[in-house]
Amino acid sequence: MSGMEMNYRLATPADFDQLAQLRWDFRTEYNPEPPPVSWEDFRAVMHDFLERAFASGLWTVWVAEADGRVISQVFIQRIEKVPRPVRVQPAFGYVTNVFTRPAYRNQGVGAELMRRVQGWAKEQGLEMLVLWPSKKAVPFYRRAGFEHPTDAMEMPLE
Repeated sequence: MSGMEMNYRLATPADFDQLAQLRWDFRTEYNPEPPPVSWEDFRAVMHDFLERAFASGLWTVWVAEADGRVISQVFIQRIEKVPRPVRVQPAFGYVTNVFTRPAYRNQGVGAELMRRVQGWAKEQGLEMLVLWPSKKAVPFYRRAGFEHPTDAMEMPLE
């Protein structure tokens, strides 16, 4: 892969098929059970989600592309916070669906894509980026500058 030119950019509706395929691959990669829905049904649901997400302006997707093929993605949802006297339009970014195709892992693609996301988030005035990593992904996120906060609490509802 060395020497391959990588393009880091914001995703567009023209990427919807590839984004759907990456999401499918991401969620099925380590699951030995076949998904309860067909690829065609999932693709339709994912396209609907992406159309609504892009139209809302609350979601942004960054991709890394090699030879016209999306090989890595990061989804960011802008979450608005209640205004404060010191910051009337506070917001943070929820990072999810971070995935790089297996053949491109451990080559710096995901790290560079995350650096681009972080720079973009600062330009957007986001206060912070948050995510819920798998245990396997924690080292990647730590290298990217993420920390485990001690003040957050959660209550699973499932």
